[in-house]
Order: sequence, then structure tokens, then C-alpha cells
Amino acid sequence: MSSILHNVAPSFISVSYIEQAEEMRKSLQEYGATFTVSEEQTEDAFLVLLPQLIEQFPLYFKKCASESAVESAFFSLISMIQLLSQVEQIEDMSRSLSNAIAADETNRFPLKGRLLGHQLNCYHTSLASSYTLLTNVLKLVKLSGQVRYFNLDITQISDWLAQWKSDVGEQRDLFRLLHEAFTALGNGEKAIKALVHLLKLYGENEGVEAKADAHICVISHIAQPNIFIMDHLLDLHPIKALDGQLIHELLQIFVSGDLNDYLEFYSANTDFVEHLSVSHEQNKRKLRLLTLASICEGADEIEFSKLADRLNLEKDEIEPFIIEAIGSGLVKGKINEPEGRFTVSTSINRCFGQSQWSVIKDRLELWQKNLQVVRESLNKGGHLMMPIGS
Repeated sequence: MSSILHNVAPSFISVSYIEQAEEMRKSLQEYGATFTVSEEQTEDAFLVLLPQLIEQFPLYFKKCASESAVESAFFSLISMIQLLSQVEQIEDMSRSLSNAIAADETNRFPLKGRLLGHQLNCYHTSLASSYTLLTNVLKLVKLSGQVRYFNLDITQISDWLAQWKSDVGEQRDLFRLLHEAFTALGNGEKAIKALVHLLKLYGENEGVEAKADAHICVISHIAQPNIFIMDHLLDLHPIKALDGQLIHELLQIFVSGDLNDYLEFYSANTDFVEHLSVSHEQNKRKLRLLTLASICEGADEIEFSKLADRLNLEKDEIEPFIIEAIGSGLVKGKINEPEGRFTVSTSINRCFGQSQWSVIKDRLELWQKNLQVVRESLNKGGHLMMPIGS
């Protein structure tokens, strides 16, 4: 059944699969393994022996110091598994091997991660058993903080889940593991994306089941220094389930509030904020940036004195702060230092709702009118006269 496999490293090329199994049995017996099958070298005996070899395989991690020898035994098992006559048998044995490696308690994480990554890459990802292989890879990444020989791509994994026809529970388990794996790798932004994918899997009457995940999601967004837009979180049912709690109130401040709102919240709930895994100073920095974005929205020009008052900064701190905001991508514009003004070109919309859609609608209608004028003028061969506001 090699058609379901990608390239697999060869092992024990000069001997038959039955002889391979016997060689491995002897090797594992030297490490203390016991087997409940006769030593007859027949196909029936092989079919009984193979699952026992898989079960005893973790002894290599405990007893064999040579990584190349362990890898050789691993690929020998893979090659024996592919000889089974039914795809269902191959998938069952593949799951068993993956589970045996993942359950091993030794600290040989790089070696185990390499084997699990190789195993996942060996099989076509259309096979449903790949779900188990992937979850075991993620469990090891969570423990070791390392990932090798496999690329953790959220979009690709989402496509695989659709291929595997994974149920909602399986999808939730996997995205939770993916979040924990990215967290262990120190990739905060991807960890947050995985967590948002997880929360989207909860319906209107299920949000309360994921309140703990929702709490982590809010804190992660607030703590991530380069994430500023959070209004999309308010539509997630697990986030809605937090309504009435302090963490939901804090999120709403980061969605649409300003620096003064946060300072008032902090003053009233200092212990709550201090016990979160976020820094008060970092919170102030982010709220200052978000407040500036709100001030700039719809404005053409802003005086430094107004910014100093709203941002709780001295006047000589305004210019470097605006430079920081421009660098963060929140606003664009030109600093007029002699006159103490900031001319605004563009600013992000912290919340995208009906009013923002209305602005886009008005602009599209104006562009449509302008194009109509251009077309009519070209047809007449006359001069172009553009509507005011073009």
C-alpha cells in the first residue's frame, strides 16, 4: 500500500519484512521487552508481532543511545506498516506508533520530534489518521518548545481538518493544542490566531464552555505590543459570555476607549490589573497610541497642546510619541514642529461599523460619478470638469 506514502527512508533493504520484524524483536528483547507470539517466521505470526513491536518501540528511547539506530528501527517499522493489505490497518498501526512515541516519558525531545515530524510527512495528509499524527506533533512541541521537520501553518491545518472531516470537538482540541504549541515556541501572534480560530468554533449557546479560553484570548491581545485592533473579538460568543466581568470591561476600553478611561479603570481595579499577565506601563503605552488614532480619525490638523492634554504627556514628549505612532502604522501625517501641529494624512479605524461602511459607500458613489463625467466628456471630445470633492 505504498501509494499512500511519500518518500520513506529505506531500512533493512537486504532482508524480508518478516526477517526485519524478527531482527527488531531480538533487539527489543535485549532491552527487556517480552512478546506473546511464537518465533515462527510466517505472515500470520508477523501480523501478531507487528503491533507488539510498535508497543515496545519506546524502549529504544530508554535503552539505545544511538539516534541513528533508533531512526533505523523507526523507518523499519514504517516500511513494515505500509505492507499491510488494508488502508484501515495501515492507519491504525500508524496511530499506534505515533501514540507510543508521544507517550514516552524520556526527555529525548529532539529525536522524538524528528520521528513524529517524519511520520507525519510520510503519509498523504488526506488520511484521517493524520489528525492523530498532527496532535502528537503538537503535544511534543508544547512540551519541548521545539519544532523541526514540520511547518505549523494555520491555514494549511484548517484545510486538513476539512479534508479529514474532523468534528467540532476534534477541531477545538487541535486549535487549543496549536495555541499552546505556538505559545511554547514564543510565537505570540500565531498563538493568538490559533486561539481566535478556536473561539470561532463555539456557537451562541456554547460560549460559556470556553470562558477560560476567552479570558486568555483577551489578555493575549492586550499584551501583544503590535496588536491594536480588537473589535472583532466582541462578536465571538465566548467573549460575549464574559460580559459583566472586569476582563470584558477592560477589553471594551482597548476596543473603543481612551487613556483616561483606562486610568480610571486601573484606579478602581488596581489589584485586578496587577494580577494579570500584562504590564500597567505597557497598557498605558498602547492606550496612548490608540487614543491618538481616535483623535486623528476624521481630523485634518491637531495642535500639540491638545494632544498633550489628551495623552497625559508633556509638550516636548509629543513629537517623539507621534513618530512612534507613525512607526506603528496607526497614523500617517506630517509634523509641523515650529507651529506645534500635526497634519493628519490617514488614521486607522479602531472599530469598523456602520459609519465606516457609510464613508466607503459615499466614496464609491463619488468615484462612480467622476467616472461617469470622464466617460461623457471623452464621448463629447470636450474638457474634463470634475465634481467638487473629487
